[in-house]
Amino acid sequence: MIIFLYGENDFKIHQKTEELKNKFIKEVDQNGQNIWKLDGEKIKIEDLSSKLGSSSLFISKKMLIISNLIKNKQKDFLKIILDYIKKNKINESPDILIFTEKHLKSKNDKNLVKINDTRETALNNNEKLFFNFLLGEKYTQELKKFNNQELIDFIKREFKKFSLDIDSKLAQNIINLTGASPWMIKNEIKKISHLKLSDPNNKKIDTQDIEDNIFEKHQENIFAFTDSISSRNIKQSLDILEKQYLADLEADYILSMLIRQFKILLQIRNALELNFNTSKIISSLKLHPFIINKGINQARNFDKETLKNIINQLIELDKKNRSEFCDLKSEINLIINKL
Repeated sequence: MIIFLYGENDFKIHQKTEELKNKFIKEVDQNGQNIWKLDGEKIKIEDLSSKLGSSSLFISKKMLIISNLIKNKQKDFLKIILDYIKKNKINESPDILIFTEKHLKSKNDKNLVKINDTRETALNNNEKLFFNFLLGEKYTQELKKFNNQELIDFIKREFKKFSLDIDSKLAQNIINLTGASPWMIKNEIKKISHLKLSDPNNKKIDTQDIEDNIFEKHQENIFAFTDSISSRNIKQSLDILEKQYLADLEADYILSMLIRQFKILLQIRNALELNFNTSKIISSLKLHPFIINKGINQARNFDKETLKNIINQLIELDKKNRSEFCDLKSEINLIINKL
């Protein structure tokens, strides 16, 4: 069986993949020994054949989750892997191959295009053949970006899981403060909910809950961190991060905050170079004035190439963390030490 999940909403892709993986563990492989995550950017055909060719005395099926094949630079690799799938009739086997692609989206009635930041480019011939084959499979789904109403509904559903209620206006506040990032929104909801549950008589989220607990409370430490990075004070940077860990913030949450912060600084840096004033930057980026006002001074401490380099390293680490086990705290510290 082949499952193809693609689109710009990497959060939904991750959720759907986790649902399929957990279903496989529950129904087929309780120990998860026959589930493999493979980085499509680095995979070789030998990796695929060895995993599919392996056998178990107790488990009849295998699950392979392969992400980002579109980024594989090996010559004719997509043609090679398509030939392998067809020759071995993988789409008819009991094994499950899940292909995930967050750098693809459909355009003009299912014609796929590649996404690189905000640019869209056409697929080459091998890419067309491979991904059109996947589109023809029974289990294929495009997962598009959340619109604003979908994010509001998502926030309400997530709070409902904790038996808590929030109105649409306050849900919008969370969207504004997190830059509409579903990853950060989910982390904030979890944090607010755990604190709110300490009061069993109050099940309604109010303004104070958000103001007291939303990530802006930790934003000053993030700005202090970027200050120390710009001055190459590595020891201070690591000390600031350690304080965040001691405040019970998880490493993946801190990583998401860092990625968001440096992306904002790059956006502000670009706006400053276009001679935008503060009001125009706020309206253009649609972020909280607090973040923009603080970020303007920060952005002037970096050139664009430095910001892009930091963002790329953090994104690569985030991708690694989602595809395999890694010591995330140590990996973040390693990146900082290299700056």
